[in-house]
Amino acid sequence: MNLLQRIRDHARSARLPDGTRVFLRPLREADLKHAQEYFGGLSEQSKYLRFMTPTPTLTAETLQRVVEALHADRAGITVAIVERAGEEVLIGGARIVPMQRRATCEFALSIVDEWQGRGLGTILMREAVRLGRQLGYHRIEGTVLTINSKMLKVAQRLKFHLHVDPQDPGVTIVTRALLP
Repeated sequence: MNLLQRIRDHARSARLPDGTRVFLRPLREADLKHAQEYFGGLSEQSKYLRFMTPTPTLTAETLQRVVEALHADRAGITVAIVERAGEEVLIGGARIVPMQRRATCEFALSIVDEWQGRGLGTILMREAVRLGRQLGYHRIEGTVLTINSKMLKVAQRLKFHLHVDPQDPGVTIVTRALLP
């Protein structure tokens, strides 16, 4: 990606704990042509933890929800990319969308397996918080499978409150105020 495109995208760089440089920028519609490749980088377990159900294929409905989030008012999607051989490679993403409750947004993250466990989840979660504040939300919330200990640790580290859903103990609700 050239510098001019990074400027247009308001792309920012971040460093993983191992020193690897990643770039954060908004998802572009052109990125969707790589959606199947990205989805293929997720193991069955990662797909299950993200979608909370076995998800063997990326459906047209799922892609449609991504497109809707791209154009929805007060929604946002940020992707993490690295450069390999002069090409961008999508390695993760954070999405926020409005919830029914006033001034509350919901987040979701995904990271291809090759990049998990390297600190990218923390960077993307911080990005979701930043994006929520930027869009004027007062609270951010996510639904996480209780068995997803890595995601729950990231949420705890970033001062989210965790509580097991009383109607479904297999799910933990994580919330955080988005005060300036």
